[in-house]
Amino acid sequence: MASIEIVRLDENPHESVNGIRADTSSRGVDLEGATITATYADGSVEILTWHALDPYTRGGATGKDIEMSFGFDWHDLTTTKLLSSLEFDLQPAGSVFDTTFPNDDDPAGGSTPSSKNGFPFRLSPEYEEIPGDILVTYSGIVNLTGSPAVGDLYTTMVLDFSALPGGGLLGDLKWNSDIDTMRDEGDLVPSGVTCFVRGTLITTDRGEIPVESLEIGAKVLTQDNGFQDLVLTMNRVVESKTLQSNAKLYPIRITAGALGAGLPKRDLVVSRQHRMVANSSIIKNMFGAKAVLVAAIRLTKLPGIFIENSVESVEYFHLIFKKHEIIFAEGTPTESFLINAHTMRTLSYATWDEFVTLFPSAGGHECFGPPACKIPTRILQKKLVQRHIKHAKRLLSAA
Repeated sequence: MASIEIVRLDENPHESVNGIRADTSSRGVDLEGATITATYADGSVEILTWHALDPYTRGGATGKDIEMSFGFDWHDLTTTKLLSSLEFDLQPAGSVFDTTFPNDDDPAGGSTPSSKNGFPFRLSPEYEEIPGDILVTYSGIVNLTGSPAVGDLYTTMVLDFSALPGGGLLGDLKWNSDIDTMRDEGDLVPSGVTCFVRGTLITTDRGEIPVESLEIGAKVLTQDNGFQDLVLTMNRVVESKTLQSNAKLYPIRITAGALGAGLPKRDLVVSRQHRMVANSSIIKNMFGAKAVLVAAIRLTKLPGIFIENSVESVEYFHLIFKKHEIIFAEGTPTESFLINAHTMRTLSYATWDEFVTLFPSAGGHECFGPPACKIPTRILQKKLVQRHIKHAKRLLSAA
């Protein structure tokens, strides 16, 4: 009999403003736009997009060596090539895996408010006797408006078949894992979004331009590659009610001059996870690098940098280039939107489709370039801030 191990991870957190729709039991047609990544035992990978197969019920995805479909009951999977793992990312479809029953005895425990009874991955009865082990890992933990993440809702599920006889799955499988769909399209976003707020001045070939006035094709000054064309922009307004119920959405204010070297020139306001360049001698000693990127929320221990919780609403803007760049906001070196396997999930299906249309090579994970600057772990970011405080150093100081 197959042994199924369920793992729930707190990484890559997501948030929803309006929560799950009332009819929470999702059908295959509701998963339109979800991303499926099939990794085979020989190391090859297929990345597929889930599509509706009829107007009301069924959806599915088909690749060269794999076919999947789902209506309302069991998921059908057929692979003609030894499959080592299968990843389902439901964020582009505005859906989540609901993995627990309310009041059960699981350590993750309980149910998120407004979600109904859920259940993690399980095999249909006729496949329960297959030998070997299946590791099921959920990530992209989700919290709904007004409540912290409970640990039952996730955007992503990875099925690891490598411990099955032969090192993978070959042939057919029927399985299920409860899926809920969010009430509003585009309402499921990572909490670690990198954004500028309305009014931020960005350095371009035409001088400093407010971020909201930048258009696709604008030539933006970068630290390492001169002027680069802006590929896409995105914006989202977060209203007062949402800010009050989810404090993580309040921005960070970096007051003029707080980073050193007279920067920023004016107060710079960014989202919590937006990363700023640090290039002091402490950075060189700690990392052997000229500069690193540090999340704004980590900098709030420094003077003149704080959570701006007095705003009634905030409008956030993404700036997306063909690759990750260091650009200048209020004269300060900072990052553009980083496209990688996690952050691509912040893009709506339509936006990602537009990006891939403009740059066809961006259709697979091989296109994800490295960050423009080293990004230390959270622990190391905290340590570098502590050292700057201890030695009374500014983040932007050559000596």
